[in-house]
Amino acid sequence: MKTSFEDTLARHVPPGVDGKRELIWLAVGGALCLLYSLSFFIVYLNHYQALFVWDGTARVLNTEAVMPDFIALLGNSLTGFLILALCLPALIFYHYAYHYRDSMSIYLMKRLPDRWELHRRCISLPFCGILACCGAAFILLLVYFGVYMLLTPSACLAPDQWQKIWIAFLGVVK
Repeated sequence: MKTSFEDTLARHVPPGVDGKRELIWLAVGGALCLLYSLSFFIVYLNHYQALFVWDGTARVLNTEAVMPDFIALLGNSLTGFLILALCLPALIFYHYAYHYRDSMSIYLMKRLPDRWELHRRCISLPFCGILACCGAAFILLLVYFGVYMLLTPSACLAPDQWQKIWIAFLGVVK
């Protein structure tokens, strides 16, 4: 027997919660984060234009100009994904509170043979959202780094850009 997407989604949210609506809100939040992350291109293009000088007839690359480090150009472009991921634990608390207050199904959920049913219904959708935010941020980081490395003239690149990303990341983690 084939199960539909709605049936599968209904098994991962509390009974009575509109899982489709929560998924739509998560998708809207992700789309807004993606739009905000595109600000990287504005910053990058402004610095890219500064690498060239006008000699009266054409633009010429200034070989003494140095493009700022990638991590400096990236700035806060991916912060939206971090904010969205940090907001999703509130959805977990809402799901648990929903069982206690709105649907009053907590007693039924605790009597079910599968003791993990309550936790799966409360945690799985927000956890998948957190993973999606982290995955999207990582993929965009790689895409933006690829754009930076491919489009920036090699004469204007500072060395060790990839290592500087790790140093910046490890500096934040400490």
